[in-house]
Amino acid sequence: MEDNVAQLEPRVARIEADVSQLNARVANVEVDLRDFRKSMDHKLEVMDAKFDHRLEVLTATMAEGFRAIDARFEKMDARMDAGFEKMDARMDARFESMDRKLAEGLQAIDVKVGGLDAKFEGRLDKLDTKFESRFDTLGKRRFALLITLLSATVTLVAAVLGILLDGLRGH
Repeated sequence: MEDNVAQLEPRVARIEADVSQLNARVANVEVDLRDFRKSMDHKLEVMDAKFDHRLEVLTATMAEGFRAIDARFEKMDARMDAGFEKMDARMDARFESMDRKLAEGLQAIDVKVGGLDAKFEGRLDKLDTKFESRFDTLGKRRFALLITLLSATVTLVAAVLGILLDGLRGH
C-alpha cells in the first residue's frame, strides 16, 4: 500500500501545481474581464455621446432645411399670388373689353336679328365655365404640388431615420 501512496504523491503534487497555475490564469482572466468591461462601458459612453451629437446635428440640419423649404414655399406663394393678381387684372381687363365689344355687337345684332342673343349668351357661359375650370385646375395643381413636396420631405426624413436606426442595430 505504501508503494501506491508513494506513486500518488508525485501525481498529487503535479495536480496541485496544475491547479495553482489554473488559479493564476483564472485570476488573470478575471482582471482582463474587469478591464474589458470598463473599456466597453467607456466605448459605449463615447458611442452614445457621438450618437447624441450626430442626432443633434441632424436635427439642426433638418430644421434648417425645413426653414429653407418654408422660405421657398413662401417665395413660391408670393410669386404665384403675384401671378394670379396679374392674371386677374389681365382677365378683368379682357373681360371688360370683351363685355364692351360684346355689348356693342349684341346691340347691333339685336337690331338685325333678335334670336341670336340667346346663342351668344350660351357661348359666354361656356367661356366662363372654361375659365373657372382652368382656375380650379390651377388651384388643385398647386395643392397637389404642396402635398407632393411635403410627402417627399417626410419620405426623406423617414429614410434618414431608418438609416440611422439600422446603423445603430448593426453595431
